[in-house]
Amino acid sequence: MQPASPILIPSLDHLILLVNDPLTSSKPQTPSPLERSILTFSELGFQVVRGGTHADGLTSNALIIFPDGVYIELIQFEPAPASATENQHDFEARRKKHWWYNSRPGWIDWCLLDGISDGIIESVNENARRLRESALRELELQTSNGGDGEDKETKIVAPRLQYDAPVEGGRITTAGDHIKWKVTFPTPPNTSISSLPIGNTRSHVPFWCADLTPRQLRVPPTYAHHSNRSPGIAELTLLYSKDTVTSYLDVSLALNQPIEPNTLPITSDFQLVPNEIPHRLLYSPLSGEKPITDASVDITTASHHTSTKNRGIRVVVKVAEDPEDQKWIKHHGQGLYEVAIYVAADKLPPTAPPDGIEQTTFDAGLGRIRLSPILH
Repeated sequence: MQPASPILIPSLDHLILLVNDPLTSSKPQTPSPLERSILTFSELGFQVVRGGTHADGLTSNALIIFPDGVYIELIQFEPAPASATENQHDFEARRKKHWWYNSRPGWIDWCLLDGISDGIIESVNENARRLRESALRELELQTSNGGDGEDKETKIVAPRLQYDAPVEGGRITTAGDHIKWKVTFPTPPNTSISSLPIGNTRSHVPFWCADLTPRQLRVPPTYAHHSNRSPGIAELTLLYSKDTVTSYLDVSLALNQPIEPNTLPITSDFQLVPNEIPHRLLYSPLSGEKPITDASVDITTASHHTSTKNRGIRVVVKVAEDPEDQKWIKHHGQGLYEVAIYVAADKLPPTAPPDGIEQTTFDAGLGRIRLSPILH
C-alpha cells in the first residue's frame, strides 16, 4: 500500500469580530462601538492598533496582532458616508448588500492565508469535486439496485464546498498606506451541479486572503506584543445543528485535510456522533505550512496549558445538543462559535476562569472567548 501523499496544512490569517449591529449602525454612538471594543480588549492586556477604513467606506477596523502572525480584526459598520458626494440613503442601500449585513455582533467569519500561490484552493476544489462524483456514483448504484434515492438506505453524504474565483479588495491605513489583496470566498448556497447542492453560508467555512502588497502593511508586526504575553490563538470551535456530517466534510476539505465520509462516526439519521469527532488543524503564518501524511487522524494531543512552541491551532467541530447552543445558533447562525486565546497564566484576569468564558467581552456582545493560561 502506497503511503498517503503529503499535503499542506494552511495557515490561519485572521478572525473577524463584529462589534456593532449592521441593522442599527446608522445611529451614531459616542464613543463608537469600535472605540469601546478597543478599550475592552486593552483592559484585558491586548495591544490594539487602529487599522483604517475599507475601500468601500462601509466598514472600519482595528487589529489585535499576535506574535505568531495571526490577528483578530475588530470591525464596525460605519454610520454614515465619509464623502459628501454620497447621500445617506445610497450609503445605506450599499450597506444592505454587504455580505456581513445580516450578521449579528460577535464572531462572524474566519480567514486563511493565501491559497492561490500555494495551490491549496485548487486542491480543495478538486478534492470536493472528487467526493461529489463518488457520492453520485454511489447514489446511481443504490438507485439501480431498487432504491429511490430518498430513504435512509439510499441517502448519500456529499460535500457542498466550492470556492469561487478570487476578487480584489483593499483599505487605506490610518498612516495613509494603500494596501491591496485578493480574497476567495466560498460559493454561496442554492447552487447545484449534477443534482447535488453546492455552496456554503459565510462563516460555515473560511475564506482566503492573498496579499498583493506586503503583508506587513496589512499586519504590522511591531504591534504584536501584549502585556498579557499572549503568543496567539489556541483553538477555534465551530458549532452546527444540522447536516453535521456535510458541515464537517466541508470544513475538513477547506482546511485541505479531506476525509472520507465512511470513516466518520455517524448516527442512524446521518449526523455526527458528539464527542467522537476528530478535530482538524491549522498553522499560523509564522510557523509556515507543514506537510502531514494522514489528515484523518487526531493530529494534536498536547495540553493547551503547556508550551505553545511548534503547536498547531486546533479546529473543533461541536454539535449543538442543548437548548443554549440551539438558541445561540438561532441568533448568530452556524459556524465560528468560540475562540481560545493563549495568555500567560499569571496574567489571567478574574473575569476569565481557566475553564470558562471571559465574561467582560461576552457581556459586551463581543462573542465567546476563552483565555487559555500557559506557562512561559
